[in-house]
Amino acid sequence: MHLLPRSPRRVTTVANPKKSERCCASLSISDSANATALAAAMSTEDAEVNLVANSLTVDVQAESISDLRARLNSTLRSLQAASEALIEADRVSQTTDLQ
Repeated sequence: MHLLPRSPRRVTTVANPKKSERCCASLSISDSANATALAAAMSTEDAEVNLVANSLTVDVQAESISDLRARLNSTLRSLQAASEALIEADRVSQTTDLQ
């Protein structure tokens, strides 16, 4: 997965939750020039999105660890798709600028 630019990422989860215990995960992407675009990509996800300057934090909560895993996978796939779209748009833009 590529996130523009390749910035430090941190994923925090609850330590050893029970299968039926409510849990959450937090994903932070700092110093990304594309934080606003990545935050927009999260609009269809069941996640809390916080955007401060060029840093994005996405919090995902669920009623069980298996639900959290599914929601986190969906969120990460959305971020990956948005990142790949931004990479392609940037590539096309640079190609157009050279012509």
